[in-house]
Amino acid sequence: MSYQVGRPIRRTLSPVSHPSQTFTVAQAADVCQVSRKTITRRYEQLKLGGAYKDKAGQWAIPVAALLHVGLRPGRPAAPDTVPSTPASALGQQDTATALRVAELEAQVTEYRHRAEVAEQLAAERSARVEDLRQALRMLEVGRPMPMPDPMPLPDPLPIPAPAPVPAPGGWWQRWRRAAH
Repeated sequence: MSYQVGRPIRRTLSPVSHPSQTFTVAQAADVCQVSRKTITRRYEQLKLGGAYKDKAGQWAIPVAALLHVGLRPGRPAAPDTVPSTPASALGQQDTATALRVAELEAQVTEYRHRAEVAEQLAAERSARVEDLRQALRMLEVGRPMPMPDPMPLPDPLPIPAPAPVPAPGGWWQRWRRAAH
């Protein structure tokens, strides 16, 4: 591309000088009057039409490949079309989305109700705990002095002393001990 006073001017190559002529990506974009991105987006389709990479790694795009993907050398191509979703599918999506939203709103309502019930239950339990604390304080303040045991326990029975254990051995061991 060359520039003139800040504006690019597209220089075009001669559209087709020979049917077996190949173009690089930039040349194909210039000849077909499209952007390089348009060419690169269509690599897979161009390969089916005969485009290939040469030894240097550059794309070689024959005229037949350009025609295969709908590009016309010398004439600008129509803009790429974006596949649109049919209106019936949009209606189904809207219905599914609306059902999901309604389901989620119902869940939110249920969880809010559960939270309110839990808060009421917690408040009731808190009041009950406070009542029990107050009752406990009242019992502790009015507690009388500990009373003595009304009947003393009897003294425990004396434990008899163990019987003496005879020395081990026979008469001759006793005799020996006594003799020495």
